[in-house]
Amino acid sequence: MAVLLGALATLGWVLGATFVVFSIGCGLYVISEWVEEYPRQTRKLIQCLVWTIDCVHLLAALDGVSLWRVALSVCANHIYTLNLEMFPLVHITSMAFLSSCVLAVGNHFMWFFYFIQNLLAYPFGQVCALMFFCVWVVPLALFVSLTPMDESLPSARQADGDRQRTRQNMFKAVFAMFRQPDEAQGRRQSLHSE
Repeated sequence: MAVLLGALATLGWVLGATFVVFSIGCGLYVISEWVEEYPRQTRKLIQCLVWTIDCVHLLAALDGVSLWRVALSVCANHIYTLNLEMFPLVHITSMAFLSSCVLAVGNHFMWFFYFIQNLLAYPFGQVCALMFFCVWVVPLALFVSLTPMDESLPSARQADGDRQRTRQNMFKAVFAMFRQPDEAQGRRQSLHSE
C-alpha cells in the first residue's frame, strides 16, 4: 500500500509541475500578445519597473546586502534599458542586446554565489524574492516584449529574392519553434495559396 501511495504522490507532483510549467508558458504568451498591442505602454512600464527595482536595490543595500553587488545589479538594469531605444524592435547582434544577455547570466550567478556563501544569513523566501524581483524581472520583461527583425533570425523570410522586414515578438518566435511541423507546414501552404 505504501508503494502505491508513494507512486501516486510522485505522479501527482509530476502532473502538478507540468501544469505549472504550461500555465506559465500560456501566461507569457498572453503577455506577449498584450505587448504587441500596446508597445508604447509596455516601454513605459518597463522603464518604471527599472526605477522601482532600483529603489528595491537601495532598500536591500540599506538592509545589509553587499553594496558592490547591488551597484553592479543596478548598472546591469540600466544597461538592459539600452534595448528600449528602438523598442520594441531589437537587432539580436547589437552590442546592447548581447551585453544584456551576458549581464543577465552574470548577474544571476553573482547573486547565486553570494547567497551560497551567506547561506544561513538570509531565509529562503528572502533569497527567492530578491532573485525574482531584482535579478530576473527586467530581463524576463525585455525577453517577452522585444521584437527582433526577421532578417536577424535564422528563419528569415525571403520575398522574390529581397529581404523583407517584418516584426515578430521574440517570445512568440521562440514559441513557434516548438509547434508541430505539420501545423507549421499547413500554414505555409495556405499563405502561398493566397
